[in-house]
Amino acid sequence: MSTETTTGLSKVEVIRIGETKVGQAATEYVPAECEFNLSIGHPKVRTRFETTLFCAPHRLKTLVVGWLVGEGVLETEEEFNAIETNLDTLDVHVTVSFDAAARLAARAISGPVGRLSPPDTSRRADSSLTLTPDAVMKHAAAFKRLFLGLRSSERMCYLAAFARGDEIMSYGEGFHRVNALYRALGELVIARVATPGRIALMNFGLTKEMTVRLARAGACLAISAAPPSSAAIEAANNAYLCIATTAIGSQLTVYSAPWRIL
Repeated sequence: MSTETTTGLSKVEVIRIGETKVGQAATEYVPAECEFNLSIGHPKVRTRFETTLFCAPHRLKTLVVGWLVGEGVLETEEEFNAIETNLDTLDVHVTVSFDAAARLAARAISGPVGRLSPPDTSRRADSSLTLTPDAVMKHAAAFKRLFLGLRSSERMCYLAAFARGDEIMSYGEGFHRVNALYRALGELVIARVATPGRIALMNFGLTKEMTVRLARAGACLAISAAPPSSAAIEAANNAYLCIATTAIGSQLTVYSAPWRIL
């Protein structure tokens, strides 16, 4: 696998057609995407879960670990043990705790063919975290500085981050929104930082799929640059997850769990 690919970009040959309608050969960098084979389990659990994941190989380990959180495989950071990746064969082997592997095996057996049944997870966020409107805007400004401070090669289309207090603890970027979230989540878990009670920040709006995955991680507040979908708002309210946007000037719009914004 080339160096360009492992940075999240892949060089391809293209034809550029200008005003003269004459095509010229050129090279261009486009988002890299590969199909990785995931094997997840524990040595003492006979059944290993096998699946595939399409993603860019850029920061692959954090993305896969974040995916495990979003899919409800990992309930705590201690349940992640190790990960081995082979970029030549596109194989990823993940070792989780015995309990996590046993739950995963049961979900694989009871779910549809080739899919997992939904995880049996209760609401993970409590009602203790509240912020003032000024604090929310301060987080949004810090996130913007983070994005503008990244090297151009890392400044991909979508960026997500997680914060605690006034500190941004992790970030993830990608050409797919959910992958940006996964990378930011994976950074926390690999660093042995608990995910519940964190503040999520992103330069995109949330869908229901992404909101459910944030809820599984126990996020309390999501500050985004675009409005969420109606289904995302419903899921967020059920999870005590407050979604707020700062997209229009200095205006703050709260879509769910408004009691978190004082």
